[in-house]
Amino acid sequence: MNKMFRNNIVASLLFGTMVFSTVSCDVIEKEPIESLSPDAVFSSPERIEKAVIGIYDDNQNPSFLGGRALVYADIRGGDTDPASYFGGVGLFNTLSNDGTVMAAWTGGYRAIYTANLFLQALEENRSKVATVALANQYEAEAKFVRALNHWYLINLFAQPYNFTSDASHLGIPVALKAFDASSAFAPEAQLSRSTVAEVYAQIEKDLLFGELNLPITQGTNFSNVARATRGAAQALLMRLYLYKGENTKVIEYADKVTALGYQLNAAPITAFRDYLTKESIFSVAHNAADNPNTNSSIGNHYSPENRGDISISPYHAIATLADSDLRKSTLTTGKLGKVWTLKFTDATNWIPVVRYPEVILSKAEALARQSSAVNPEAIELINQLRRRAQASEFSVPDFASREELIETILLERRIELAFEGHGIFDRLRNKKDIPASSMYTVQPYGSNKTILPIPQVDVQANPNLVQNPGY
Repeated sequence: MNKMFRNNIVASLLFGTMVFSTVSCDVIEKEPIESLSPDAVFSSPERIEKAVIGIYDDNQNPSFLGGRALVYADIRGGDTDPASYFGGVGLFNTLSNDGTVMAAWTGGYRAIYTANLFLQALEENRSKVATVALANQYEAEAKFVRALNHWYLINLFAQPYNFTSDASHLGIPVALKAFDASSAFAPEAQLSRSTVAEVYAQIEKDLLFGELNLPITQGTNFSNVARATRGAAQALLMRLYLYKGENTKVIEYADKVTALGYQLNAAPITAFRDYLTKESIFSVAHNAADNPNTNSSIGNHYSPENRGDISISPYHAIATLADSDLRKSTLTTGKLGKVWTLKFTDATNWIPVVRYPEVILSKAEALARQSSAVNPEAIELINQLRRRAQASEFSVPDFASREELIETILLERRIELAFEGHGIFDRLRNKKDIPASSMYTVQPYGSNKTILPIPQVDVQANPNLVQNPGY
């Protein structure tokens, strides 16, 4: 944590603006409790519930999970043409003092801090929660938020898990404690970078706790649908195992998610029009009336009717689809004659962190990688998505080898999950170069520039924090 970041935290503690003051999420009614202590927050079931929902509030930070964590993965993935607004981040020439990078880093750790602050208060007030099961659920929700933010930080600021044979390369600091004003400047608060293996292990631990203690559903009312569920924890575990190359576990967890009843929507575009659909597993909520920062949301960045900072590369795979493929209708030619996505159209669009199509594609990939020959079950899985899109189906003779099938699955993933925060992550975990675009040259796999720099102000303030090579 840098001095500026620690000062922000200290100020937050002193002025009561963290979880125990801003305990209302943007999708529920607020109860101003700025002056309440943790004891007061845990004084009634209603206030405890609002404090739990407040953990999700920092996820809406537009500089991180409120949009840009996903944006940064995609504008660096070879399928978009970002505007100059994103500066060096979208051009692979980021400087270590880049303000957008610092905002992302701080945004992720602020959400982690909020989760940790709640966990510490819960530990001291556990007996005030109605039941042991409910206390465990609240703990699981905070740990889910902590894991989710660590996940995006590790993949933006460190090389992929398989960059070294044992993932012993530098990851990010693992933050498991919220230091108060009296200890924020203590040596133990100056965290060093854990290895990537250690970061993944902590994320896995938090999500496994979530799998055991989160409910299958949080209810369908507007205030609860953006909260973590068992399926959300299992889907993120599936993704973690995919990145680690543990294919048996990918299949196991994909099956667990499917068993919970998630299904594909009738048409590809419908997933982005309603805040809750049968293929939505976890999303970050947005409400323009209550969130003043939605000008920087994912909907505004991608929509030509709003900011329109990110157009779609004409070489994107979607543009080459047959006209009958419904996924092609998610693109449109508009402002300045550029190509735009119709997935996100305004500031109120929720951020799709994980959808059921990812589960299907991850299982297909794991099955294909496990097999020595072309796997028919993997083909049937991608055909589920192609039938939904009214595209032609594949069969075993269409593939000369398992490798060809794997490449097809990755292409389907690139099409189906386009602009949802998978771009550069999928390329790097598969040890692929970032292809050249009209805005930058080829970025070879392993290049220092494919990951973001640790903010220089943090490195200067914390002697234990090592900068990424090349910055």
